[in-house]
Amino acid sequence: MHHPVQWTAPAQVWSQAAISTTLVARQTALRQPAILRFATDSFMDDFMAMLERDPAQLERYIAQPETWRGPLASPEPIPQVPGLLRTIKRLGLAAARQKGGLSSPSVSGTSTASSGSTQDGSGAKGSLPFKLYQPAHQRYYLITACLVCAEAGLPDRAIDPARQERTAFVIRRLFPSQPIPLDKELPPVDQTWDEYALVATPTGTGWKKVTGDDIPTPDVFVIGEESLPLFSVYSTDDEGRRRRVLTGLIPVGKREAYMGPAQLIVKDNKPAQPGKLPKTSRKILFRKQVSEPWKRLIDRAYAVRSILNGAVTASPAPTLDDTYALMKETREQLQMASWYVLLDLAEYLQDYLPDVWEVITGSKQENELTGSELQAKKTLLTALKTTTLAPGLAAELTQTGALPQAHPFYTSGNLARNLLGALQAADSWRGRLEHAIGSYDRDKADQAHSSKPDPAWPDVLFPLADAKFDGPQIPDGVTPLGEGDGVDQELAITEPTNPASKKFAQENIDKLVALVVRALPAESARPSPAIPLAAQPVMDTREGWFVIRCVLERPQCEPLETAVVSEPTRPFQMAGFFDPDAPARPIRIGLPIDTTLAGLRKFDKNTAFMISDVLCGQINRMKGLTFGDLVLSVLPWPFHKSLSVPDGGPCKTDSGLQVGMICSLSIPIITICALILLMIIVSLLDIIFKWVPYLIACFPLPGFKAKKAES
Repeated sequence: MHHPVQWTAPAQVWSQAAISTTLVARQTALRQPAILRFATDSFMDDFMAMLERDPAQLERYIAQPETWRGPLASPEPIPQVPGLLRTIKRLGLAAARQKGGLSSPSVSGTSTASSGSTQDGSGAKGSLPFKLYQPAHQRYYLITACLVCAEAGLPDRAIDPARQERTAFVIRRLFPSQPIPLDKELPPVDQTWDEYALVATPTGTGWKKVTGDDIPTPDVFVIGEESLPLFSVYSTDDEGRRRRVLTGLIPVGKREAYMGPAQLIVKDNKPAQPGKLPKTSRKILFRKQVSEPWKRLIDRAYAVRSILNGAVTASPAPTLDDTYALMKETREQLQMASWYVLLDLAEYLQDYLPDVWEVITGSKQENELTGSELQAKKTLLTALKTTTLAPGLAAELTQTGALPQAHPFYTSGNLARNLLGALQAADSWRGRLEHAIGSYDRDKADQAHSSKPDPAWPDVLFPLADAKFDGPQIPDGVTPLGEGDGVDQELAITEPTNPASKKFAQENIDKLVALVVRALPAESARPSPAIPLAAQPVMDTREGWFVIRCVLERPQCEPLETAVVSEPTRPFQMAGFFDPDAPARPIRIGLPIDTTLAGLRKFDKNTAFMISDVLCGQINRMKGLTFGDLVLSVLPWPFHKSLSVPDGGPCKTDSGLQVGMICSLSIPIITICALILLMIIVSLLDIIFKWVPYLIACFPLPGFKAKKAES
């Protein structure tokens, strides 16, 4: 005979469910899976021991709201006794409970924090939210339920793996039925909130609304929904019946994976992640590799420009040599970074606009371009040709400059005519840049090539930013990107009123982004790169509410009989790693006890750092600097002082052999340094955060001495 199948709470709590005051409360308590809470790393051993020795104790493990200020009282572990004595003890406990001489093991009174909490755990005013904590907080949670046949006695329903039946549980997120603006607080969770299932799409995961026109209730299993496994454990009740409990570990440690995905937009009955239009990932890759690094060069250039502008009114005024030293250092840094940005731009065009790159390198004529983006490609090439250096900057980069130390290595022939010419040159010195070791010094001739600096660096100059002149200007008239361009997240291009402002210079780069994106074909022959987390749709950072449902999957019975889905658990939140309410796992860091010289010399230097020859040379450059030097380097005149750290190249022996280093350190001594530095930095930042009263608490520890007294 066929019997309906249903999910219930664990059999061990049925007796308590039967004494609920109302019919609705009894039905909810009977059908709702239970979440168990454990506070030790041996939680699975504790769970199995409890089911084996006294399953009626399961109710004491049901999770309740708690904080570290008012934690739940964990049940006492049940001692191990021989099998015969365990059976006799179980029978005695059962008889005492039937006569009423022994209180039933309920959850009441087990927590000082659960009083006043709401039944749904919504965290309304005056109550604690029902929050699950992470294993890092020394908390573990198990979802438990029974799968039974709806007949007298509610016997366990057999699971037939041969028919591909399996049990699992799904985590659903709750969202208000009506969208709430991100700048407003969420209302208390209630029955009107909608359930969303975590489903996978070709571009990532997202939350898909469960109910819809064709699905009136959320007690269904969504195709593609993430499901987590349940496993079977068995216990013997007071009447000697063997009952099965289906159990699964709730992955609270994956909290960010559940909070991060956005709500999916469903189009044509298929979920589509917002922000995943055809060209979006390639646009974001261009911004990450080219336009954003270019903007950081502009940041550096304007920072130095502000220092130079402050020198005009400084007293005493800096000398020409001081000004030249700062300008020389800045231009070398900007030019060196510009070569690598140009290289990334060249590689991007070669990968995603190969026909445009062929025109740049001369292997194809512009009139041979094809495709629906033909006009956009021609516009991009025109912009590359008309993007040139400022005339004053071009003069100062060559021998005609008015600086007191004119360098003899560059002439007008070493300047790229425009951005297109710089890209053409980048194709020839690509390999040299990848093998460059030292820093670029434009006034230092290489001994083997006295006519120019180190040959590892290109001899074509095209800085993308400068501290004195404006950088290369992209032509005007570029309209903002829109959805018609095959991308999301419209890139607003405005025209600031001050052409000399940093904002104006950076938004000039956004024009190049728009030109490149419009020239991209809708579909790329190369796989589209993954969209980084920072560029994905903004997630809802307010508290996230979740429920769990247990599922019996039986694919061979569909569509006549679909999956059996349980009632939802009590709504809960997942605590973040640094949640202020989370219990703190006790951590003890042992510092050296005897810190006298006699004691510290005993520690072995058993920790090694492997330092390459290049890193060794860079560390040597930093050895002569002080914290005061770093501060003075960013201050305006008359306090400004340029850093003097000449590049000595990789570490070498006296014979000229390049060598790295292996340095051995003592970790116990390093911990002392870390503590001292921590206290110094904390004391300095206390000016802003005022956190010292809440940072550390010290208590006297009698008898804890570094050295034993001599007898």
